[in-house]
Amino acid sequence: MDFPKQLAEVLVQNRTVRLIEDDIYSVLPESSRKHHYDRRATIYDSLVGTRLYNSVMWGSSPLHYIDFARQAVDSCPEGEVLDAGCGSLLFTASIYLNCNRQIIAFDQSVAMLRRARRRLVSLAGSMPSHVVLLQGDLSDLPFRPRRFHTVLCLNVLHQFKEAAALMPNLKKLLTEDGYLFLTSLVLNNRFIGDYYLRALYMTNEFVHPRSRFELQEIFEETANRETSFHLRGNMAFVTTKT
Repeated sequence: MDFPKQLAEVLVQNRTVRLIEDDIYSVLPESSRKHHYDRRATIYDSLVGTRLYNSVMWGSSPLHYIDFARQAVDSCPEGEVLDAGCGSLLFTASIYLNCNRQIIAFDQSVAMLRRARRRLVSLAGSMPSHVVLLQGDLSDLPFRPRRFHTVLCLNVLHQFKEAAALMPNLKKLLTEDGYLFLTSLVLNNRFIGDYYLRALYMTNEFVHPRSRFELQEIFEETANRETSFHLRGNMAFVTTKT
């Protein structure tokens, strides 16, 4: 079976890739358990995509995420982009369609990838050839080192327990002078946002909430030449350069 050239160029050689649905590939074994977001994909999109939810709960806006993703895509004029934990491309689909770079959209939830495909096809009329949807696990990244000029990890880290391990693993994938763009919810002395973060942790939706200082410490441990860190309500926006 022929796979997109993009996958052949970025995956380590010992990884088995299979086509699991139209335009969706996987590096996970067939026996893999369903991801918990497979049951939440529709609800997630309908809630998280709204301005009201983000404004009230997190003190931020979908426009901030869209602008941040656009900065990531524009950070280099060429070279591959990895969207690590891409979800349904809720905030990124239109940006990806309007760029000329090769993009690997990587997520563990096949339901999210289905929604990503539908969103791209709805906007473009067909699946764009420069975007590849790949199912895989962030804890077991299947990519060759120094392959990506840009890595985007949007609204994922607050759901990922081993953040201290993920950061250096993502940075290993970057080329020289590559960029990592990341957002994460943090505790930031906002009553409703902090309360909701802790409530989501108690229901096992998120990992134990990190403070802004804990997130900064994770980045300082793998600090590079340039790191930018700023907050909008409970959402931290971090950019680092190799």
